[in-house]
Amino acid sequence: RFRPYRTGVPVVILRLSATEQNFTMGVSDAMSGTKRPLEEETLEPSSDGSNTAATNTSNQKAGSSSLSAEAAAVASDLASSIPSPFVELPYHGEHRRAVSAVSFAPSHGQSPFGRTVVCASASADGTVKLWKLTDDMLARGGCADGDGAAAAATAFTATSSAADATGSSGGDRDGDTNVLTAIQTLQGHARGINDCAWSRTAEYLATASDDKNLRVWDVRTGDALVEFKGHTNFVFSCAFNPQSNLLVSGSFDETVKIWDVRSGDCVSTLPAHSDPVTGVDFNRDGTCIVSGSHDGLIRIWDTMTGECLKTIYAGGNPPVSFVRFSPNGKFVLSGTLDSTLRLWRVGDK
Repeated sequence: RFRPYRTGVPVVILRLSATEQNFTMGVSDAMSGTKRPLEEETLEPSSDGSNTAATNTSNQKAGSSSLSAEAAAVASDLASSIPSPFVELPYHGEHRRAVSAVSFAPSHGQSPFGRTVVCASASADGTVKLWKLTDDMLARGGCADGDGAAAAATAFTATSSAADATGSSGGDRDGDTNVLTAIQTLQGHARGINDCAWSRTAEYLATASDDKNLRVWDVRTGDALVEFKGHTNFVFSCAFNPQSNLLVSGSFDETVKIWDVRSGDCVSTLPAHSDPVTGVDFNRDGTCIVSGSHDGLIRIWDTMTGECLKTIYAGGNPPVSFVRFSPNGKFVLSGTLDSTLRLWRVGDK
């Protein structure tokens, strides 16, 4: 977590086209020569804990030292014939220092934003900013003609011209009309913010900071409603449970804490790891918590009892930088500092 002293750090917005999934699967299938079911790409650690997704893949491809010329040709044809799946929209917001986390607000009828797309960005400058993306902005960023760069540039030119004519630009800094203006800025932490998490209804936003504290904010007013004190070092990560009455946090002090959102009291402290805790998350019903740490371990916890239900680790114990439950709660996705993403089958509780 290095935070260079920079100004004008952008929050860049990408639009994912409808072809991305088919494009990715097509190239993968062409290169491997087959389609593999999910079970072959997931991992259940062996008794010695040494299995990894990379090892499984290596074993499956034993005896195949290189791609066939035919498969490589098919992959090349696919890559050249299908447009880029990502399009950078011609808009961005800015912080004064490094951006550490971004998160889209849940979009449903209970949200104070309705169906409007709102994104929160947390920064080392000690603020969280909320950005509103209108349907018109997203539509102008679309690239149905396949020429992503040209379409984005055309959309930007049209938007900028309209903004200049009406004076209704989302922001204007030194004439740069594609700079968005935040609809809300949450400010109050004494140091940089490492993570942010939305409540289920998108009425509240939780933040985790280097000032060792967490806060829950009312996104309508920008007021800090509750401050959570108890960690003895930087707080790296946080997450609401599905009911939004509990908050979990992971810290540099090597602990995982569970908090009562209404009172701000610490409900439970788990002596979870032997190195900083870099990621935490609740499963779909809030009965389990996953934590990841630089000690190389991923642990599943019972929310009510604090019991460790399962410990997962990859060969070599690479430090874990990210963990997240899948929507169905049966898998955990982890990111590690050996440049690898792993999907672990953890099953139901």
